[in-house]
Amino acid sequence: MKPYYSFLLFFFTLLSFSQNDKDTLSYRDKIRSGDFQFPFALSENDDLELPVEFQIQLDISEVRDLDIKSTKFYTVFDCYVSTNRDSLEVTSKGDSLRFIPSVDYIKIIYPESDQTYVSDIYFDDKFKYPEIIDSISKYSSYYEFELPHKWNLRDYPFDNQILKIIFQTTQDTSLVRIEESKQFPPKINPERFKYLLDGFNIKSMTTTKQYFESAIVDDYVEGKRSAIYENLIFNINIDRKGSYLFFKLFFGGFLSFLISFLVFFIDSKFFETRITLSLGGIFGAVGNKYFVENSMPSLQVLTKADLINNLVIIFIILNIFIIIAQHTKKINLWKFENNKFSSIFIFALFVFFNFLIIYI
Repeated sequence: MKPYYSFLLFFFTLLSFSQNDKDTLSYRDKIRSGDFQFPFALSENDDLELPVEFQIQLDISEVRDLDIKSTKFYTVFDCYVSTNRDSLEVTSKGDSLRFIPSVDYIKIIYPESDQTYVSDIYFDDKFKYPEIIDSISKYSSYYEFELPHKWNLRDYPFDNQILKIIFQTTQDTSLVRIEESKQFPPKINPERFKYLLDGFNIKSMTTTKQYFESAIVDDYVEGKRSAIYENLIFNINIDRKGSYLFFKLFFGGFLSFLISFLVFFIDSKFFETRITLSLGGIFGAVGNKYFVENSMPSLQVLTKADLINNLVIIFIILNIFIIIAQHTKKINLWKFENNKFSSIFIFALFVFFNFLIIYI
């Protein structure tokens, strides 16, 4: 039995040394060992480094159907993905590796619909960036589709909107990373957009990143954990240009305030005339508020448009209170008993609060 126990002792000792050697490996050696998510073993003769990086460039040729009552917009663009890996590589151990981005590594997040068109991938292995000697593999494809958009209308009608085009890795960040193109950073030319509604102004295009965990837990170099995927988000930043929309929305409200404001130019003894004008202003302001709310989707937040409409109604009510107080002797309003002082104070305060709402 002694040889049997000696064999077991030798086996466990060998296993222990093997495990200790494995634990002392660097992160780079572990991920290249083939024992984890990357399924192929790499030797020092292989120049492949993980994670593999893909750089993305967008050329947007159209943005349209941008409507405040719609949760979608339509876009057309060309996408270029470049990497320093060939489309097919063979390791020193004879394993074949493919690095076609849209097949195994990257996807664009978009809803399927009858308005979706995605072209086949065009591969250019002769492409060279300016001032770069080594060839870089470049893939291009053409996209037309509707993308979802969540309107941020808290500052409406002075709101800025961000239209998002989202690229997502389909493998863990230890294997694949995506970046915006360093040689061709994101930019946008609004002069090419033929069908964007008047009133919108394209400001710029920027990129941001997001990371999220999957629900699937697996063995990684760091131990058991969820897979982490990376989102590269191209943000098209737009705002509204000109003051046309502002006056279109609030002309009726400001006219109602002006009607109510004119009571300060009528002698206090004509109380019925003054109160009639003020009540007419109230009805006009409420009607304008309904007009503005009807032009917007149903919201559960307070917008700047709501604040301005409410401000108009409050000031008309304040005017009514002043003219009632001027008419009765039971209330003394100090200097507000004088129409000139009241008119100057109310007008200045109204303008101040409007500018405060617009620029806060």
